[in-house]
Amino acid sequence: MDTSFRKKNLINFYIGLLLIAVVLFYLFIPDLGDVQSEGLILIAVALFVSLFTGLRAGLFTALIILFLFGSLYFWNVVFRPADQTFLFSEATLFYYGLWLLGLVVLSGNVYEQINQLVQLNLALKEKVKRLVAIDDETGLDNESRFELELQLEIDRTNRHGESFTILLYQIDHFSEFKKLYGPDESVRFLEFFSERLHQSTRTTDKKFRLSTEEFALILPYASEENMQIILNRFKHMIGDYDISNGKTVSFTNHIAHYTVTKEAGIESPDEVLGLMRNELKSYAL
Repeated sequence: MDTSFRKKNLINFYIGLLLIAVVLFYLFIPDLGDVQSEGLILIAVALFVSLFTGLRAGLFTALIILFLFGSLYFWNVVFRPADQTFLFSEATLFYYGLWLLGLVVLSGNVYEQINQLVQLNLALKEKVKRLVAIDDETGLDNESRFELELQLEIDRTNRHGESFTILLYQIDHFSEFKKLYGPDESVRFLEFFSERLHQSTRTTDKKFRLSTEEFALILPYASEENMQIILNRFKHMIGDYDISNGKTVSFTNHIAHYTVTKEAGIESPDEVLGLMRNELKSYAL
């Protein structure tokens, strides 16, 4: 927040300088003779480019303008000395160029500071999104939090050698259930499922919802030897579900798991998730 406040103050400072410079330029406009209007219009174009596309584009535009005025001036002096259209002094051309470059630099700095503030705000929003990472329908942590927690567990395992197990739980055809029975019934089922999930896990197990049908668990200190007992428990976790109109619906599921050890050499969540989702796909075939 402090950085954002400083950025805003800096933007206000540059905007103030730019406004002062524009007023001073209006009061002390260099006399370009018959091309006075064209000179002002070109400065306005350079300011617009710099203010809305950045300093680099503004400077490039300013150099083109100076090259154009300089070329026309020297062409007039050498080939048509009697024509007064571009016959202003070299000092006036230099004075005009200084104003042009100065205004472009100030407006370009305004653009850069605003762009940095926008990027800072986007980064802060992303940070908040990752910290407040709760799925509204189930109260479980969401996919962003899962990836963060999984990376922390992977790093811990690679440092200390303590294994852990990841479990992916896919409720088959839940999207179709939601379309058929409506959002209210799907929320009711998810509350039922979340309650069953908490009953079937330890307080140390971390639970996440990754998508509409896919859930994940991080099971610390769960060994591969005990996984068959755990998998059997999860396979029968839902059972038959009684919907509000009195009908009973039977859900099937697919489960994949992977035990991460130091010897496995896993470095990122994507490596584990890729293996497990391929396993889920093979079950579905």
